[in-house]
Amino acid sequence: MLTVLTTSSMAVTVVAVLAPEAAPAIGVDATRIGTYTAIVYVFATLSGAVTGPLVDRFGAIRVCQTTMALAALAMLCFAQASIAWALASAVVLGCAYGPFNPASAHVLWRLSTPRWRPLVFSIKQTGVPLGGALTGALIPAIVVWSDWQSGALTVGAVALVMMVLLQGLRAGIDADRGAPIQLDAGRLLEPVRLALMEPRLRGYTLTAFAYAGCQLSVMSFMVVFLTRAVDMSLVLAGSVFACLQAGGFAGRLVWGGVASRLGAPRAVLVAIGLVTATCLVVTPFMHSGWPLLAVIAVATVLGASSLGWNGVLLSEVATHAPEGLAVDATAGMQVVMFGGITVVPPLFGLLVMSTDSFTAAFISVAVLAVVGTVVLARMPRV
Repeated sequence: MLTVLTTSSMAVTVVAVLAPEAAPAIGVDATRIGTYTAIVYVFATLSGAVTGPLVDRFGAIRVCQTTMALAALAMLCFAQASIAWALASAVVLGCAYGPFNPASAHVLWRLSTPRWRPLVFSIKQTGVPLGGALTGALIPAIVVWSDWQSGALTVGAVALVMMVLLQGLRAGIDADRGAPIQLDAGRLLEPVRLALMEPRLRGYTLTAFAYAGCQLSVMSFMVVFLTRAVDMSLVLAGSVFACLQAGGFAGRLVWGGVASRLGAPRAVLVAIGLVTATCLVVTPFMHSGWPLLAVIAVATVLGASSLGWNGVLLSEVATHAPEGLAVDATAGMQVVMFGGITVVPPLFGLLVMSTDSFTAAFISVAVLAVVGTVVLARMPRV
């Protein structure tokens, strides 16, 4: 599950890393990466909502294999360098990204105990920053050596390799597949109803909306911010982006371990939100006169916080879901979470273009992170 998520993350983040080079070839401004991200997560929301029936029918591993095939197709579309193909790429990539969290929850919920579930899910979720770190470290070098299309196609090739390697796990993990598919409107809306009607699940779901909007704004615009506002080259900005993702990798392990050891996942999530808000306030004041180590330090801490919450929150949703409904609860939470991802990055980009500055945009998402912590603090106790 970690390796599949790493590959999926590479497919999503490679577009953000390539934006400064790819956007002129496609014929758009690089800040339109926010729109691309929104389209990805609109379709991720839709595909995630139907994951439960697909897992029941085909098995979690087969669903993961399908996501890898779709990710490869999305990279091929993006490499065609036109607006129409970029839109097609966003749609296909969204269909690839949506089913993974519910499918992996189906696997990991059965293989973990409630106490250690935050750490187990956090280990899996390190795939997001790990994929971003690999993308930030490797893809700019490929661009310099060849071109940006080669960078996208490289990630597509990795996805195809993963699709083949997963086949060896299918017989054991997908043994419970075979249920008939039921895709009526009530079945599709039930996960969202479950996530929003149960009080504790609702608190975590609304927080996921806020935190995810912050996370994807950071991931989508950091390279653009560094190249424009801090006057870095693409290679150097990619290296800082890799440090941000490395911080997210370490943060997910540390936060997950602390939450499991202390038995206080909610307190950990509140702390994450406060650290994220602080870093977001500092970030827009970075400029070309800052020492490189200072830029790296802020980016790393921002990565550890804004990218570090997912595993702890996902484990809480699976833990507090009604018996046997971990997949549905995760899918419903993900629909709302992806709503934050769909709405916030385009607004971030709009603020940047309307103010000709990144300051208002970063301050706005800092406020959103604080709102998430308030929701957590007001949740009912067990």
